[in-house]
Amino acid sequence: MGRVITLREGQELAGADLEAAASALRQAKPCAFPTDTVYGIGTNGQIKAGLRKIYEIKAREALKALPILIDSVEAARRWVEWTPAAEALASRFWPGALTLVLKPTKEGRLLTFQEFPTLAVRVPAHPVAHALLRASGVPLATTSANRSGLPALSDGAAVAREFASMCEFVIDAGPAGGKESTLVDATSTPVRVLREGALTRQQILEAVSA
Repeated sequence: MGRVITLREGQELAGADLEAAASALRQAKPCAFPTDTVYGIGTNGQIKAGLRKIYEIKAREALKALPILIDSVEAARRWVEWTPAAEALASRFWPGALTLVLKPTKEGRLLTFQEFPTLAVRVPAHPVAHALLRASGVPLATTSANRSGLPALSDGAAVAREFASMCEFVIDAGPAGGKESTLVDATSTPVRVLREGALTRQQILEAVSA
């Protein structure tokens, strides 16, 4: 049984709790935490055994790659091949509910399996997710906290009930945003909206045409 850390409204994840969860993530142990969209289950994206554990927990199809949470545009440029469209979208919507699909750099290939030609990256706006990224110092392979095929969970208590037995830590910070990020292929122009989520297709198209 993993440890559940419950935060009051407005309370930061800090001190020993933050370091313990960040340490678990660095060691590729799965942890569940809130983002500005929905709750996610994440781990160190640089360690393949951790990625496989996420697939196991979610019963996720092996054909679906895991998105990567990072803490800045600078980090994105390290892991993916940056494009003008990505720059336009990131400057408008990051941190926030936008996931960009791009080609991985040579170093970025470490964050995914060989059969996947692209890498999905996002800078989240939620303070807990951001604190974990900063404290762990690693990109986090993260997917929504739900069993594959079921709705993503956006409440910390529900995530704890469902996943505490399979995660090292569950950070329960109450309700999250409730809607998944918008997924955009920015490898070329025009961009392609692969999944409309918290941001609308119109918002995306306006940002790249401005």
